[in-house]
Amino acid sequence: MKRKTLTRTLVDAAKDLNFPKATIDKLEELNIPEVAELTPKHIRAIRQELNASQGVFARMLNVNVSTVQKWEQGSVRPQAAALKLLNVVREHGAKVLF
Repeated sequence: MKRKTLTRTLVDAAKDLNFPKATIDKLEELNIPEVAELTPKHIRAIRQELNASQGVFARMLNVNVSTVQKWEQGSVRPQAAALKLLNVVREHGAKVLF
């Protein structure tokens, strides 16, 4: 079964709750992009692209060094806000963090 996009989920919920058509139309216009899953190799590449050590990268993302290490080793995967932030940094670089 194919997973629904965030936009589709919001639109369906708004319809179920009988939101006004204008609100539903605005939600459909948002077209919120999906957050890509990142492999340990991707995460390491993002950090290396920034020429940052694991410690510096951790400070940039406001996480523990051990978290970055675990992401890069593949023993833990970034979730929720951390995954979104990594995707944003991957797309736009470190400038979005400062």
